Amino acid sequence: MKKVGVVFSGGGALATAHLGLLKVLEEQNSKPDFFSGNSAGALIGTLYAYGYTIEEILEIIIKEEWLAVPFQKLKEKRILDINDMFESFKNYLPETFKSDNVFISATDINSGEVVTFNSGNLKQTLKASVALSTFFKPVLYQEKSLVDSALLDNFHVTPLLNKCDVIYGSYAIPMTPFIPELETNVQQLINRLFAINGYQRAKQKFHLCDFMFDHQYLKEFKILDKDKLKTIYEKSYEYCKRKLELKAV
Repeated sequence: MKKVGVVFSGGGALATAHLGLLKVLEEQNSKPDFFSGNSAGALIGTLYAYGYTIEEILEIIIKEEWLAVPFQKLKEKRILDINDMFESFKNYLPETFKSDNVFISATDINSGEVVTFNSGNLKQTLKASVALSTFFKPVLYQEKSLVDSALLDNFHVTPLLNKCDVIYGSYAIPMTPFIPELETNVQQLINRLFAINGYQRAKQKFHLCDFMFDHQYLKEFKILDKDKLKTIYEKSYEYCKRKLELKAV
């Protein structure tokens, strides 16, 4: 049997697109064995690796507030504590993990390096990976100050190299046109700069995947469009299915 790996970018609500790829791979009897991800991509990959079905994962991320940002609190506090939002991880995943096939990335803001975890406190590791640095305080774990790795590496394929026979890559954040009005909103402008930097860095590694899914068709959606998760999933399923069918011709 071939060993199949998937690499999932972050992307908030847009990361629901990874579920569309997983559904197509299941239908083709190519269920992944290895997972590498950042932020929401790490969350989705981890839930799947721990046995949740695609439908169950979709229900969970719709129910929980993991892919949302409480903007009223953000206005009051300027920066959020991720511990206030993600305590419910414990309802779905074990406290600790040690895995040879799940790799979760985050950024150590002291060393300026990407850190990869496949063991330790799973809840803290996932919190660090989803802690978008423009919204959340760093997560303190293993004497490191950690945030998500979007700035440095939002497509962390490295852990899967030499482990898999086939690697599928899924990058969920499209490059939307620049909107001049963003100049008056510092937060949105920063997010825009993160998106540009993340995509340009990620694109340089797309060739390391045997099959690459760059979800540029999602330009009508936003990272925090939590009320559109089902639509994003449905669109991604159709896109991934069509693309793999074309590859097979």
